[in-house]
Amino acid sequence: MKRIIEDLIEKRKKNQEKLKKSLNELGELIESRTLFNKKRGEIKKKLSNLYTDLNELITSQDKEWDAYSNNHSTTVFKSLQWKIEKLEAEYSNVKTLIMNFINLEKSLQKLINSIDKKTDKKDLDNLKEIKGELSAYQYSDFEKRFRGDEKQVKKKLKKYLPIFSKSDNILDIGCGRGEFVELLTNEGKKAQGIDITESMLNIAKTKNIKCSKIEALQFLRQNKDNSIGGIFSSQVIEHFKPEYLREVVIESFRVLKKNSPIALETINPLSVFALSNIYFLDVTHQKPLHPEYMRYLLESSGFSNVKVIYSDDLKDEKLEEICPENQIAKAFNTNIDKLNKILFASPMYAVKGIKI
Repeated sequence: MKRIIEDLIEKRKKNQEKLKKSLNELGELIESRTLFNKKRGEIKKKLSNLYTDLNELITSQDKEWDAYSNNHSTTVFKSLQWKIEKLEAEYSNVKTLIMNFINLEKSLQKLINSIDKKTDKKDLDNLKEIKGELSAYQYSDFEKRFRGDEKQVKKKLKKYLPIFSKSDNILDIGCGRGEFVELLTNEGKKAQGIDITESMLNIAKTKNIKCSKIEALQFLRQNKDNSIGGIFSSQVIEHFKPEYLREVVIESFRVLKKNSPIALETINPLSVFALSNIYFLDVTHQKPLHPEYMRYLLESSGFSNVKVIYSDDLKDEKLEEICPENQIAKAFNTNIDKLNKILFASPMYAVKGIKI
């Protein structure tokens, strides 16, 4: 295809030179006014040649444009097909992993139900606890595989540190392995994390990070008014049911001190790529959260100066434009730009606010 386009470009250039030569010859004839009547026939012939040259140039440009379009469209669809096939393969692996754990949970439940009532209650409770933690360990493995290692996560979370530059006693809801709590601690801040996944908390505790196993709403309700200096959460709120999330935001406003910030990061549903490759990959997600809904939720709960912060766009995944040599190419590139904004917009965003 590349060779065809190069040949068409060369042919178009030759037609341009041919047209330029015809225009020059015609100009010279017209300038010779004294010979105008004698050369009328020759001028008429040159005009006819000029018309032919113009048609040839337009035809060659049209063919070149068609070749560009066909080549670009083929590249685009091949790229999209590759991404779809990759996603299908990853989804198949995740589905198999989840089914294995579900079957193991069912087997354990049958074992618990079949145990004699005379069995020591302590042993039975231990067995129930092991069964209850299966999903937690499963999710820990899932996060390690798809969210990235701790170094990568820290690099992404560093951009939120300036929000808490004037804060202390900061809470990280859903702290996981404690990456953000560790970043805050390194900045000389007092910080603690909460999570419900035992295996993730065990990793955090090996780094001497202050963290505890408790649900978000339960922890917030245990704290007094104006007692916390800042609240942060990264990729957690999409796991909450809508009513639960609303209660978490309301309680967050209550426990925060005056002039203290809140920042909640989640997956951006305005990006088709983020929805297909991130959101739907995790079956524990409850509902995509539109950035304008989150803005409204914070504002209606009392927060001021509410803003939406988007992560960087997906530059490598975006569809490429073609060389804008004519008006049609410019229109094509404008549509590619619009498509990129829908398909490959920022995969993450955070909504932040202040309690004044």
